[in-house]
Amino acid sequence: MNPEQHPARERYDSDVTDAEWDIIGPLLTETQATTKGRPVEHELRAVLNAIFYVNKTGCQWRSLPKDFPPHSVVFYHYTKWRKDGTLEVIHDVLRQLARKRAGRHPHPSGAIIDSQSVKGTPESRIASGFDGGKLIQGRKRHIVVDTLGYLIVAVVHSAGINDGKAAPEVLEKLFQAADTIRKIWADSAYIGQELHDWVLARFQCVLEVVKKQQGVKGFHVLPRRWVVERTFAWFSRARRLSKDYERDPNSSQAQVYIASIRLLLRDLCDNQIAYAT
Repeated sequence: MNPEQHPARERYDSDVTDAEWDIIGPLLTETQATTKGRPVEHELRAVLNAIFYVNKTGCQWRSLPKDFPPHSVVFYHYTKWRKDGTLEVIHDVLRQLARKRAGRHPHPSGAIIDSQSVKGTPESRIASGFDGGKLIQGRKRHIVVDTLGYLIVAVVHSAGINDGKAAPEVLEKLFQAADTIRKIWADSAYIGQELHDWVLARFQCVLEVVKKQQGVKGFHVLPRRWVVERTFAWFSRARRLSKDYERDPNSSQAQVYIASIRLLLRDLCDNQIAYAT
């Protein structure tokens, strides 16, 4: 059912518009055709709308409104697309399209890395820890974005692991997705010389720490670092990300990619609906 063509089905703010579906629909259909699984019994657009609804509203899968496909069907597709890499593949294509639309090369040469500690829930006990700096028990969302603020990669791990120690895993994944990166900006959590030498030797990439200006009191915008902070602010509008509700850290990771996909579709279509609060 197309919610924009059938007035009996009221449209939700999180639903993809026709313009957005014209972009992501062929990508989703193509990946579906190349993977094995049960025959598709429900329209992929309806399934995607349901996944977006969970991401935006933060509701439980079982609490999906009844005008979506059954929650078991939606969760099946969500799990399948998470495990077979469909979400990340589609995300990468959309990011390249968005960069081209902005007049940039589709493959970035610069990036910014940072993490965000989020409170856990009883469901997210696996890979959970305590961040002594932020005084948060839960997990960290470790992300790398390009200079426009578009997500490149995300890794979710225990909040008890400091950024410098977790960085190699994040950077390994980064260069699998974007081996054109030649400079990465970071905060003082990544200041260790051993890490900088490793990044340069392994990836021929410079890791530059952007330090706070000496003698400047109060809040001030730091070059490059503000870009990743803005991305975290964008993601905060997805209520599924307000805490970590996922049992599997890989599912937490997938929810970050879904929030980013919604953002990219909005930008590609000049559409403010996707991130309406």
